[in-house]
Amino acid sequence: MQLTPSLYLSNIVKHYLVLESDYDRELHYRLFSDGNPGMVFYFKTPLLQYVANHVDAHPRSFVYGQLTQYKNLMSAGKLGMLVVVLQPYGIYALSKIAACELNDNVANLKDLFGIGGGDLEDEVLNADDAKERINCIERFMLNRLAGLIYPDKILTGALKMITGHKGAIPVASLLEVLPVTERQLERKFKQFIGISPKRFSDTIRLQFFLKSLQKQSSGNNITHAVYEGGYYDQAHLNNYFKKSIGINPSQYRANSNHLAINFIQTSGLL
Repeated sequence: MQLTPSLYLSNIVKHYLVLESDYDRELHYRLFSDGNPGMVFYFKTPLLQYVANHVDAHPRSFVYGQLTQYKNLMSAGKLGMLVVVLQPYGIYALSKIAACELNDNVANLKDLFGIGGGDLEDEVLNADDAKERINCIERFMLNRLAGLIYPDKILTGALKMITGHKGAIPVASLLEVLPVTERQLERKFKQFIGISPKRFSDTIRLQFFLKSLQKQSSGNNITHAVYEGGYYDQAHLNNYFKKSIGINPSQYRANSNHLAINFIQTSGLL
């Protein structure tokens, strides 16, 4: 279930996701980048993540940064989680920590926000339902609004151009319009977004392709979605898709167990 934030927070929170499953058995999931960082609160059993040769349990609540590679996760009980999907610059705006420092990492709320983060975790996890949980989060966010650091017009202009072109825009085209050098733009993205303009564009492009793919019926050829997504070489797309998600486009479309566009159940698929 996807829920919209209050109007006052729409420039920092993109949306909320409430994800639940009553399967009380081991299930496997795959998470990959959608270009946005976020916060996670587990009100049921936290997911487990494969790290090197062992498995680590997620904290009860945490902030996560940009993903530069897909993650394999596993449930050990019933799933219940609230995800606060932030705007791409949300990590830096809230914490003043360079976004790149959290790439492929998570940070406990208390470590990032001090006592207030710990209090927020207690309030959210002890709330009775999704509405009350979101109210707790929005009160926390609203209390921090005065101290938020937002990106300048150059970066917001770049983000607008990238999303407006569905990610299918080269960095050179951004530099033709924006009063910034390539090096300056790279630094801004690293600080506020966590990844390069090229990598962010590729991620957004893939997300638009996935949305187009989901709209198609399973019997249709994916060629239309490929061209609509601005991809003119399907072999190149397949390689990039496999590298980014670990499966091919046909496998993704055939999978009916999508918790979110970038969070899929892989049990029985791989």
